[in-house]
Amino acid sequence: MTADFAHSLLLDTTRFLLAQPDPDALCHGGLAFLAGRLEADLGMLHLRHSDQEYRLLSQVGEHPLMDVHHVQIMEPAWEALLQAGAWISAPVPSPDWTGPAERSYTRLGAQHLVNFGLYNGPALVGTVNLLFRTPRPDLGNLEVLGTVGALWGTLLSRMRTQQDLASREAMLRTVTDQSTDVISVVDEQGLIRYQSAASSTLLGYPPEALIGERYDRGIHRDDLGAVNAAMTDLRRVPGGSAAVTFRVWHAAGQLVWLEAHAHNLLHDPAVQGVVIHVRNVTVARTTQRHLERRVQELTLMHATGQELQRARTEEDVARHVVDLIEQRLAHPFVQVGKLEPDGSVVSVSREAARRHLPAARLPPGQGLIGACVSTGRSVLVPDVHQDSRYLGRHDSVRSELVVPVHVSGVVWGVLNVESERVSAFDDEDRRALETVASQAGTALANVALLNELRCSHDELRAAYDETIAGWARALDLRDRETEGHSQRVTNLSVALARRMGVPEPQLVHLRRGALLHDIGKMGIPDAILLKPGPLDEAEWTVMKRHPVLARDLLKAIGFLRPALDIPYAHHEHWNGGGYPLGLRGEAIPLPARIFAVIDVWDALRSDRSYRRAWTETQARAHLKAQAGTQFDPLVVRAFLNWLDAGLPGAAQPDAERPA
Repeated sequence: MTADFAHSLLLDTTRFLLAQPDPDALCHGGLAFLAGRLEADLGMLHLRHSDQEYRLLSQVGEHPLMDVHHVQIMEPAWEALLQAGAWISAPVPSPDWTGPAERSYTRLGAQHLVNFGLYNGPALVGTVNLLFRTPRPDLGNLEVLGTVGALWGTLLSRMRTQQDLASREAMLRTVTDQSTDVISVVDEQGLIRYQSAASSTLLGYPPEALIGERYDRGIHRDDLGAVNAAMTDLRRVPGGSAAVTFRVWHAAGQLVWLEAHAHNLLHDPAVQGVVIHVRNVTVARTTQRHLERRVQELTLMHATGQELQRARTEEDVARHVVDLIEQRLAHPFVQVGKLEPDGSVVSVSREAARRHLPAARLPPGQGLIGACVSTGRSVLVPDVHQDSRYLGRHDSVRSELVVPVHVSGVVWGVLNVESERVSAFDDEDRRALETVASQAGTALANVALLNELRCSHDELRAAYDETIAGWARALDLRDRETEGHSQRVTNLSVALARRMGVPEPQLVHLRRGALLHDIGKMGIPDAILLKPGPLDEAEWTVMKRHPVLARDLLKAIGFLRPALDIPYAHHEHWNGGGYPLGLRGEAIPLPARIFAVIDVWDALRSDRSYRRAWTETQARAHLKAQAGTQFDPLVVRAFLNWLDAGLPGAAQPDAERPA
């Protein structure tokens, strides 16, 4: 082969290869072109598949045994030569051939072989084998094939890389354009270099309208600082990531909540930007806010129910409601007002910071509160400056919500909240406060019922006590010598018991028992009860039955059953010598032990038909003598000490407890 032919082959092949548009044309067309120029009968182009395995991509000519050569295993030594630009032009079979017979090119009818490698730098990309059925001694000067192989391998590698990149870009755009999320690439200056098609739906702007714009265009001003700070921090960290949630204005004018995940690839030559993945989270944020508010409302309602269970007055109910709303909903101005008979509304409780101020009174029918009371329905005003009915409590108030409080179907008053923000309240707030107002109404109804029951109970108790006092007076009148005795011993017994530390609730029963201590004598015949002289043994036996008669009479009366201690046991003695049961020591109920001392003291200090009243000294001596025998020594000591102190409280049993 002449030098001119070799030069021409190099130029023509180079022009042809450079003109090919893609890897397939480069391989198939290049092999056909070169086989034609060298007049080869068969041609094969193998590309690297793995370290030593090469697979047939293109062929020229046909032969039944061509499939045997679909895969070639490259010997490392020969691969190294081809990578270095070596080529071969030799007869077939080669004297150096050591491979299996079935892979010999002689089976394809070849008598000459031209072989060279396609390489890109040090990497072998593929091989070209041209077979000739006749000897070709003229093909001995083909050094240009090394250059052709280098050009061919380099072009093929670059085309395949570009094709792969284009394919990936196409796939990425297809994926991003099909996605409802937006993909953006922002450069070092903060300008958008790439925007996926979803921006048309998500933001209302087509991608081309945003290319070249700043990334923070349209972000809500309240969120702009946080977004810019996150982006600034992200730029400082190559390969770093950041996430931020913010609001942005849609082209249609509404606010949209977006969640952005950004990755800093400014250092990556293939990207040179911050890649931002943005998705619409408006529904999620709305749902989350709704759930948060619902949990807040349920918590408020639960806490309200718990607190109002302990309320015993209207003031308690109002204070609990105000405190819960102020603490849990963070409303700065809260009050509960009660509707008065004249139609005015008086503040029952207000926020803690102003609770010390005098109760405010709103004239009938005035203000938003008056409107709520007159209609019995909630009043929600987004901007009080736009409502002429508003009467300002605070200069800073901009919105107000008033809900009625009903008790037994009638407006009792109002629950009123105010805010310094315009449109601070919505229908969910209204429903929540209406629920709280309903709970407050139930609690107020319970308070009213409790007050009625308390009044009824007090009236009934007073009636009981008046009846008992009437019985005691009747007993005294029956025995004129003991007239006034029951009331005196009752007053003294209650006062001494209080001094000795008997709890107040027990004093009620002690008082009743003292008044009725001789109720059993109603069953004693007058001949015995009013006998002027001493009683004989038989008469004493009858007289000693009066404690049992008292027990039988009173035990059937439920509210008097706790008062039986004195009527049944005040004749028991400390040493067990009393009646009717012969009880001893502390087995005798304390009220009976107290009353026994007082009863004897009053009897000794009073005139009788058969004797004059004893002096205080005589009576004292008797009590001391009987201490430990008839009387409880501790009770005697307490009574005598009380006498020494001047008997404070004896005249008025309901006076203050003695010191």
